[in-house]
Amino acid sequence: MDGVIVDSEKLYLRFWQEACAAFGFELSTEQGLSLRSNSPETAVPKFLAWFGDKADYHQIRDTRRKMMADHIDRYGVEIKPGASEVLDYLRNKGIKTALATASPVRRARHYLEPCGLYDKFDAVVSGADISRSKPAPDIYLRAAQLLKLCPEDCIAVEDSPSGIVSAKTAGCFTVMIPDLTPPDDEITGMIDLLAHDLRELKTLV
Repeated sequence: MDGVIVDSEKLYLRFWQEACAAFGFELSTEQGLSLRSNSPETAVPKFLAWFGDKADYHQIRDTRRKMMADHIDRYGVEIKPGASEVLDYLRNKGIKTALATASPVRRARHYLEPCGLYDKFDAVVSGADISRSKPAPDIYLRAAQLLKLCPEDCIAVEDSPSGIVSAKTAGCFTVMIPDLTPPDDEITGMIDLLAHDLRELKTLV
């Protein structure tokens, strides 16, 4: 969802940095981007390595969530170009779709229902439905299971390196549409198609 369907990754980065600053810590852009799709199990060790045991990850995260929620309640969230068009196209072609997001379902609804996108997915998998977050393959394995498909028959669309690793490890055909992070040497070989926006999926299908 974040960075592919909605243009929210820039907000995560902004409010992670602002929340850290409120507690006296300076979070770099690189560090902020590395937090994408992380569960507390993977994020807490990063905070300890960056800031030591004086940084309370959960307290900073809760502050970030409130800052970001207040912003979105006031200004809304931008939808990525082509999102509605492509979801309609896939449905008309009889192709099932699943939303695989680390965000809670309530947040996915909050972002996507106002613009009519939430009900365009056949299934929704959130971080609460799996034991290991990205880059583990669990979320894509669960999404394929809900669609009653083999992962090898699925296309996974991602914007982040950890998402690409997750999808490729699950066995999916991977499409990367870079948002804030271009592909690096580590994941280039895991990308089956590098696209500029969602509308290129119509040509692929």
